[in-house]
Amino acid sequence: MARKKAKDTPKIHKSKIGFNDIVGHTKTKERLKAIIKMIKNPKKLERFDTPVPKGLLLYGPVSIGKSMLAKAFAKEAGMSYYEISGSQLFELSHIKEVYETASKHAPCVVILEDIDIKGIIQGTITNVSFSDIAKVLESIDAMVFTIATAESLDAVDPVLTSSQKLDFLLEVSKLDKDARRFFIEKIMEKPHDPKINIERIVRYITGMSALDLERLGRMAALHVVEEEKEVITEEILIEQINIIKYGHKIEKQMVKNLEEELEMTAYHEASHAVLSSLLLPHIKIEQVTIAPRSKMLGFVSYSADDELSNVTKEELFNDVCVLLAGRVGKIKKAGMEHMDSGAINDLSQASLQVYAAISNLGMDKELGFINIDSIAVLDNYFLSQQIEKRFLHWMDVAKEHTIKLVDKHWSIIEVLALKLIEQEIVESDELSKIIGKKKISHKIPDSL
Repeated sequence: MARKKAKDTPKIHKSKIGFNDIVGHTKTKERLKAIIKMIKNPKKLERFDTPVPKGLLLYGPVSIGKSMLAKAFAKEAGMSYYEISGSQLFELSHIKEVYETASKHAPCVVILEDIDIKGIIQGTITNVSFSDIAKVLESIDAMVFTIATAESLDAVDPVLTSSQKLDFLLEVSKLDKDARRFFIEKIMEKPHDPKINIERIVRYITGMSALDLERLGRMAALHVVEEEKEVITEEILIEQINIIKYGHKIEKQMVKNLEEELEMTAYHEASHAVLSSLLLPHIKIEQVTIAPRSKMLGFVSYSADDELSNVTKEELFNDVCVLLAGRVGKIKKAGMEHMDSGAINDLSQASLQVYAAISNLGMDKELGFINIDSIAVLDNYFLSQQIEKRFLHWMDVAKEHTIKLVDKHWSIIEVLALKLIEQEIVESDELSKIIGKKKISHKIPDSL
């Protein structure tokens, strides 16, 4: 009989990091501390005739510290931990052995890392066997607490999140401000210009993952050495952030009719930015630029901290107008004959939002409070003609409304466009000065 490879033998670990070693994620850490108190004081649950919970699921974007939180949980709970990851998640015999070993060393933690991983078995892409893992969890009587991590809650079969399996579901959101500042301060340990505005950089890196921010430090350092400079500057950091987010700058010779293209892009992005500032002032703009990059010719960069979660009908309609503003502004400047494909992504997003408002969000005045997702399974053509009619009406009303707004605020759009042509980029403070304290109030057109 072949001997089992040493690398497959379950290994017990002691975590060296606790919650104080993890920057940010304040609310998540508070929840985890409360769960630790619960499993260490089971008598509090006896009053409610409730068994001690067996596990939890940490889910959220990649590279935000879910595994670190799981290991910190083990240390804070005073427990050792076992880890199962990668191909091991597809080996039921290995999973059983880990839990059997963990039971002998209870109380302890088992971490199932990236439980939503995909594998290829006999040429077919498949999920981890959630039902088999659920049975293993059911069979364990000892105090073995399971922490699974995943990118998406939807990717985890409910059989694993049912009672007495992964009892708690904790979303780990993107890096908060404190966590982002921590990464920037680590970069500041390298030779740097002391005049760097750390708060400005922290705003610019919203939405970036820990891997992105580690990469940012390396890229900035490499750029300094490559260009034979002395220190990392604010300009270098912002350029590297833009490269990670939006791609490298495109060389001038790679763009046909560059000057004309930049002028049209300037009016396109200026129209987006001005209407966004007026219609959605609570969503902060970091920068507006027309510097052509590999991922886009120009863009308005928003702070990811201000993304909308629960959107009102008014906000949705205003956002559609902002999306249409780029094409409207370009047409006002150059005429219908210069309509081009530059608004394809804007039109795609606007169309999806309007369709959702009518068919799924119950926002249309005529069709009322409907959501056809479940009905479409039974009837693909349910209300299709009525939805198409209302969809075209919404898009037409949004277009006309956007034209009026662009006409009304054209002088501001033109000032911003000319500034973009002159210097390629306009940042939030300068944008605020151009737009001023102008506020607009209006109602959604009655026909919607």
